[in-house]
Amino acid sequence: MSNFFEEKTIQQWSALRLFSLYRLVVSIIFFGLSFFANQSNFLASLDPNLLRWVSGCYVAVAIIALISAYFRWLPYKLQVYLPIIIDIVAIVALMNLYGGITSGFGTLMIAVVAGGSLLLPGRTALLFAALATLAILGHEIYASLNGIFEKTAYTQAGLLGAALFATALLAITLAHRATESAKLAAQRGVDLANLAKLNEHLINRMEAGIMVVDDDGTIRMHNHAAWKLLNQPEINEQTKLLDISMPLFDLYKSWNKAAENPAFRNHLGKLKRANLADLQVRIVPVGLRKHDKGSVIYLNDNTEVDKQVQETKLASLGRLTASIAHEIRNPLGAISHAAQLLDESSELHKADKRLATIIQDQSVRLNNIINNVLRLSRREKPKPEKIELNTWLRNFLEEFTRTNDLQDDWVSLKITPPDGNVTMDANNLHQVLWNLCKNAKKYGASLGENVCIQLLANTNHPGTPPYLDVIDNGPGISAEHQSQLFEPFFTTSDTGTGLGLYLSRELCKNNGGDLRYINMPEGGSCFRIEFPSPINCGES
Repeated sequence: MSNFFEEKTIQQWSALRLFSLYRLVVSIIFFGLSFFANQSNFLASLDPNLLRWVSGCYVAVAIIALISAYFRWLPYKLQVYLPIIIDIVAIVALMNLYGGITSGFGTLMIAVVAGGSLLLPGRTALLFAALATLAILGHEIYASLNGIFEKTAYTQAGLLGAALFATALLAITLAHRATESAKLAAQRGVDLANLAKLNEHLINRMEAGIMVVDDDGTIRMHNHAAWKLLNQPEINEQTKLLDISMPLFDLYKSWNKAAENPAFRNHLGKLKRANLADLQVRIVPVGLRKHDKGSVIYLNDNTEVDKQVQETKLASLGRLTASIAHEIRNPLGAISHAAQLLDESSELHKADKRLATIIQDQSVRLNNIINNVLRLSRREKPKPEKIELNTWLRNFLEEFTRTNDLQDDWVSLKITPPDGNVTMDANNLHQVLWNLCKNAKKYGASLGENVCIQLLANTNHPGTPPYLDVIDNGPGISAEHQSQLFEPFFTTSDTGTGLGLYLSRELCKNNGGDLRYINMPEGGSCFRIEFPSPINCGES
């Protein structure tokens, strides 16, 4: 509200200057008319010289009042009171010199009272009306006692006084309403400013990127998410969409051309960012009037969308598994136990023993599927730590070769640089790498050859995050199967569960990294563990 009172003060001084200018114009007119006194009946004056002197003094006072109002030499109220009192005296004197109230110049009092009532509303307005009325009636009484005029005009004086009071009351009402309207407008302005701040805060807190552009592509507003998704460009009031993203501008231009087609309004487009995930773009129009039409551009990181889809998928899978695991495990345990008893029977034929073994193996497989899915649904928040790759990987390989009866020369390790570090949950990394190495041992050897597993790590490769490649010398994965590698329950093996790679990738993503398959032109398979970049680790 402090802004309201400050603005009100400015408006008061502006109104005072305007009224002072009006006073100066009226006084100059009176001064000009004084030179034509007695040249017509209308301008007849009792004393032309006195008339010229009074109107000249009135001009001088008006000039001083205007300058004083402009430079604020005196307090506001004093600059209202003194000139208005002088106005009343000057108009009564000029009215007297022009023949009294019948000359019609007394009606100028209405403008004086109205101006004073607007400048100082309230009971002060009634004071101005009372002073003007008393001055007019006093003049009539004085003229009557001294026989200045042939006829007195008490009736006209009374009517003029009533008009002055009516003007004052009307001005009070109008001033009151104007003040209330100004207060309401100020309050609405504060509310709108608060709402704008709230909207700005909410928009900046949104994970989706939002940009508002006008018809020529100038960016009017954007939030922090949009700024980050577009690689943190410099944006000011004159920045255009073309300046920060040519693909996005081309998409906006295409959308703008086809804006008349309603089916195109909710167009979803994808923009490829260098070394970053896809952007999902949606454009909608805003503004009803021609001069304020624009568009809102919504930007979503497809990696976040994919992450939400994966989380929803895991949640659904977890709920399903939790609800049926108990019901499956009870009969499964009974089946497995019965098969084991059958297998131990001495009267069972060899073919039947084979069938009993198959039942046990498939029971174990089904139980492993349930365990893997339960592990997905119970996935805990990772605890990232700094891992020195050289030592950690050598310890891992020692454990893996010993457990799986592999010769030392079947596994190789290369780290660039040798002292490279990564950040990840060590238990999650162990689980992912163990699964990849077991797959390499199982599927990664060509017919008639020994398995050969290569671990290649690079923590300082330009343009890519730190990574660890697990490479084998097998036949590789066919193109038709590559797109389904990380889908749950997809497997080409009769004994696999189809959850190993899916679980491994989810663990990598849960740590802020990724797991992906890389084609090897010379043969073999390569699975790359991408660790979170140091910048992302610092932000988290």
